[in-house]
Amino acid sequence: MSQVRRKFLKTVTAASAASFAGMPAIVLGQKTTRWRVQTLWGSGEDTQKYFVEFCENVKKNTDGRLEIQPFAAGAVVGAFETLDAVSNNVLQGQSTYPGYWAGKEPALAVIGDFAWGYRNPDQQRRWLHEKGGMELLRKAYGRFNAYTIGCTWWGVESLTSKKPIRKPEDFQGIKHRGAQGIAAETIAKMGASIVVIPGGEAYSALEKGVVDSVDWSTISVNRKVGFFEIAKFGTYPGFHSMPIQDLTVNANAWKSLPDDVKKIVEKTFLEFDKSQVERIAMNDEKAAAELKAQGVELISWSDEDLSRSRKLAQEVVDEWAKKGPLAKESAESQRAFLRELKLL
Repeated sequence: MSQVRRKFLKTVTAASAASFAGMPAIVLGQKTTRWRVQTLWGSGEDTQKYFVEFCENVKKNTDGRLEIQPFAAGAVVGAFETLDAVSNNVLQGQSTYPGYWAGKEPALAVIGDFAWGYRNPDQQRRWLHEKGGMELLRKAYGRFNAYTIGCTWWGVESLTSKKPIRKPEDFQGIKHRGAQGIAAETIAKMGASIVVIPGGEAYSALEKGVVDSVDWSTISVNRKVGFFEIAKFGTYPGFHSMPIQDLTVNANAWKSLPDDVKKIVEKTFLEFDKSQVERIAMNDEKAAAELKAQGVELISWSDEDLSRSRKLAQEVVDEWAKKGPLAKESAESQRAFLRELKLL
């Protein structure tokens, strides 16, 4: 072998060794974790589209180290079955309404929707992040091997109905689609019969006369789902309820993530939260104007009727607070903050 060839092979071998030595660090750094997360939204809803964008941003911001595959409501398990699926790692996460699990942990009803309490998402966001609310929520979910990364909102919900509902008494004899928790029980005190079904089934229920009125997100979401093709009355701005949409994941799946990836996911969710709230508020304003032009009557309850409703809601909160120590602590904490804000 020539001296030149020996020198060439020695150089190539040294370079290859150096390159190979660096590969384990590169491979480990690019390891991808994959999660499956199911939401409460139908595949065609704007809110589902926004969550899909969040998942895309997580992949981008973590350089592909965490990929979240989003599923619409019912795609993997039933809408009321996601917490069990997360606990057992069938799903790695859910983005849904905590009050669905009120029968498992009463605090999730009290935290999930403190009906007729907060007036906008920023107020409850402050309670969660500044007044210990997030710790209470994580403690509630911790019973089920689950960890809450963050919360967002779709705003103060509107009511869609086939008959005008202008005051509490107008709920007499109404079959109302609601979710488990304080809002539905307050409306029951007003005289409605509550029908608990997933939001994805609300259109069919309204169309077939199973229900006369529906609580399901805000006016723009209701319009896109098609409720106003059937029902010609709605409440705007808002009505009573401002449910939380959490991102809660399997606790072991969360613990297994590198710390820097956890921080990126938390930051990305905060950005998603504020973006979703702002976008839906703009959608609602536009939808309200267009619905009025189409002959839909939009109703705003009087301050007196809202005040009467708030008192009824607090009676329901009292009942939930008796169901467990964490529910009581969550109720007392939110009431204290609402008094601080002069809202209660």
